Amino acid sequence: MCLSKNMILAAAVTVLVTACMAPKRTDRKIQKLMDELDGYLAAKELYVAKKQDQLDAYRRLISATQDPASRYELEIIAASDYFAFSFDSTQAYLKKAQALALSIPDKERYDQATIILGHLYEKAGNYFEASQILYDQIQPDQLSKPLQEEYYWTLYDFSKDMAGNSGMVERMSIPPAASFRERLYQMLRPESSRYRWILRDQFMEEGRLEAADSVSRLLLGSVKPEDRDYAIHAFFQSELEEQKGNQTERMQWLVKSAECDIVNAVRDYASLTMVAQLILPTDVDRSFRYLRIAQEDALLYNAKLRPWQISRFLMQVEDAYQERQVRVTRSGQIWSILLAFLTLILSMVTYFLIARSRKLSKLRMELEESNNSLALANVTLNGLNQQISKADKVKERYILNFLQGLSAQVSVIRTEDNRFRNLLKQGKADQLLKELSISGRSEKARDEFYETFDSTFLALYPAFVEKFNALLKEEAREVAPDGRLTTAQRIFALIRLGVDDSKAIATMLDYSLSTIYNYKVAVKNAALGDREAFEEQVKAIGK
Repeated sequence: MCLSKNMILAAAVTVLVTACMAPKRTDRKIQKLMDELDGYLAAKELYVAKKQDQLDAYRRLISATQDPASRYELEIIAASDYFAFSFDSTQAYLKKAQALALSIPDKERYDQATIILGHLYEKAGNYFEASQILYDQIQPDQLSKPLQEEYYWTLYDFSKDMAGNSGMVERMSIPPAASFRERLYQMLRPESSRYRWILRDQFMEEGRLEAADSVSRLLLGSVKPEDRDYAIHAFFQSELEEQKGNQTERMQWLVKSAECDIVNAVRDYASLTMVAQLILPTDVDRSFRYLRIAQEDALLYNAKLRPWQISRFLMQVEDAYQERQVRVTRSGQIWSILLAFLTLILSMVTYFLIARSRKLSKLRMELEESNNSLALANVTLNGLNQQISKADKVKERYILNFLQGLSAQVSVIRTEDNRFRNLLKQGKADQLLKELSISGRSEKARDEFYETFDSTFLALYPAFVEKFNALLKEEAREVAPDGRLTTAQRIFALIRLGVDDSKAIATMLDYSLSTIYNYKVAVKNAALGDREAFEEQVKAIGK
C-alpha cells in the first residue's frame, strides 16, 4: 500500500461524507422560481419610487383643485391608489373626502367614502372600527343601487377575512359570508368579476375543486399579469392548488402573486410571507430574508393585521434552529467517526512504510559486498526515510486541522444559538432577524471547507496547479495569489480524486450545476490538446 493512494482515499472519503451531510436543497423548479423572485425583489425600490411619483402627482393635483366635487373625486382616486400602499395616507384621504361630501353637502358621496373607510379598517384588521362604521353608520335601505352593491360586497369580504383570521383577539359577532351571497348574486352581473369571485369561493367551500379552478382561471384571464387584482386572484389560485394537493403549482402561483405585488408596490400582502414559510425547511437564510422584507413593508403600511400574522410565523424560527442544532450535533458525531477512520488509515500507512523500511535495511546489509548495490540501497533508504517523515508530518497536520475545525465550528454555533435563543425569549424578533440576515454562518462554513480541502489536496499533489496549467493555453492559466486552488482547479481536483459526476461536484462544492458545466466547458475549450481527453489527462496528474 503506497502513501499517495491512501491519502487520496482519505480525502475522497472526507469529500463524500461532507456531501452526504449537506442539507437538503429545493428542487430545480422551485430554485428557479426563487431566483426569479429574487430578481423582482432586487428591483423593488424602483417600483416603490415609481409608485411614490404617481401618488405625489395626485397630491399636487388635489392641492391645485378648488371645486369641492372635483376634489372629492380626486381624493377617492388617491385613496384607492394608497389603499394597499399606506394605511395612514388612505385613511387621511378618505376622511378628507367625507368632510368634502358634508360641505357640498352630498349624502351619496359621504356614504361612498364611509363604506370605503370601513373596508380599509376591515382589511387592516381593525375589526371593531370596521364594524362600527359598516353596521352603525350605514343605513343600507337608503343607499343607491351601486352603493348597495359596494356595501354588501364589503360586508361579504369583512366576514370572510374575519373568519380566516380566527386567531385574532378582537372578535366581532357578525353574520357569516354565506349570508350575503344570494343578495350579491341578485345584484351582480354573472359575467362580472365579483360574481365569479363569490362563485369561486362557494365552489372551494363545497369541495368542487374542478369547478372552482375553471372560475378562478376565468378571473385570472380577465386581468393583466401586471394588474393589482392579478396578485389577489393568483393568491386564491395558490390556495386552490393546495386543496388539490399540487404543492409545486401552489408555489408557482404564490410567486406570481408576490411578483405582481412587487410590481405594483403593494405593502399590504400575504404572498411573500407564505413563500417564506414554505421554503423554511429547505432554505432557512432565504426564508428569513423574505420574512424581513415582508415585516418591513407591514410596518411601513402601519396596519396591525400583517405584523400579527408575521409574528405567528416567528414561532417557527426557534423550531428551525433546533432542527439545525440537531443536524450540527449529528455532523459533529460523523466528523468524529471520520477522524478516527482517517487516523486508522494513516497509522496503517505508517506501519507499512516502517515495515518496508526494515526490509530495505535488511537488503542493504546483504548488498554491502557490492559498492554499486550499496550506493543504490542507500539512495532508496534515504528516499524512503523522507517519505516516512513526510507521512508523519502530513498525518499530524491533517488530524490537527480536523480537530481545530470541528472545535471552532461547535464553539461558534453554540455561541450563536445561545444568543438567538435569548433574543427569542426576550421577544426581540426584529433584532433576531437583523442578526440572522448578517450571520453568514453557511458562507463561513463553506469557506472553511474550501480552505481545508485546498490545503489537504495540495499536500497530496503539490505540483497539481503547475501540471494542470501545463495542459492549458497560456491565457487560460491561473495561479491563486494566496496559494490555494481557484474554482476551476478545485472542480478538476475532485475529478482527479475520481468524482466524475457534475451533480455530485456541485453538491460537494455548494455550486449550482450550471456553474460546474460552465467551468468545465471553459477549461476544456482552453486545452492545448484533445478536449475530449482532457479529463483523463487530469486524472493522470501525480501518478
